[in-house]
Amino acid sequence: MSEKRPPPQENEDWESDTPWEEENTFSESSEQSSHRETWRTGQTGPHQSTVHSGQRPLIQSYMTAAVLVTLFCFLPTGIAAIVFASQVSAKNAAGDLEGAVEASRKARLFVIVSLSVGVAFWLIVILIAAVSGESTAYSSTP
Repeated sequence: MSEKRPPPQENEDWESDTPWEEENTFSESSEQSSHRETWRTGQTGPHQSTVHSGQRPLIQSYMTAAVLVTLFCFLPTGIAAIVFASQVSAKNAAGDLEGAVEASRKARLFVIVSLSVGVAFWLIVILIAAVSGESTAYSSTP
């Protein structure tokens, strides 16, 4: 199969294949390497996910976004986003891929709702502050 090399000498580059790597009977082809990278990234093309035998796809949980919108935007829907985001990895680990995808979609929805409500709230606050600032500028005090 593979040709045996003598162990590296003193001045030889140690980053080359070591003897224990050469004894391994499994040799990974470039196709297998690309499949491993595909599984690791979850992408084969734009927005595609693949499943290889015995491996689960990577499903976006939106946990970071859920925590951030809970803290900075809108608490009630942010908490719902955190609940659904936490269900994604649990359902994926249990093998319930459909449930994990559904929980991921709901987490994303609640993140978007929380962000929208938070942005709308802060825009209204800024608008009211600007309007009240203009009205006091023109008022006369006796």
